[in-house]
Amino acid sequence: MANGNGSLAAARVAYPQTLTKPNLQGGDVQVFISTYTVPASGGPGIGEYISWGFLPFNARLLPTTKIYCSVGAASSTLNLGDPVVPARYLAATSVATAGSATAEAQFANGALFDVTVVAPGQATDQSELRSVVAGAALQAGQVITLVAQYAQQN
Repeated sequence: MANGNGSLAAARVAYPQTLTKPNLQGGDVQVFISTYTVPASGGPGIGEYISWGFLPFNARLLPTTKIYCSVGAASSTLNLGDPVVPARYLAATSVATAGSATAEAQFANGALFDVTVVAPGQATDQSELRSVVAGAALQAGQVITLVAQYAQQN
């Protein structure tokens, strides 16, 4: 049987040594908490989105990131992504019942992702965290909270 090296171990034993990004090892972990309450006058409908806020350049969302929600409308779903890839972090997930969903899609098959384009308001922006509504419009009064952690170097 052969031993193997993960990416960080391989970088250390490489000749010459390979530097690693701080969002992979040794970076600072920051908190990102944003709450949205669906207004009584109507919130986002199907195909519309909630903008949660913006990540800084080189930030990497961690697998501890979750969307929490109170009871909502039957068939309502939300994803979590950015303007470039709407479901980058979380595929469409039901928000009809109270609960939470972990945003870890970016770690599937080793598909690590960090923000490399910060261009607010443009289609190429990777820094804006947003959730697109699908299935049914969100229910008035429903409270949805994104609790995220990300790594980067300050």
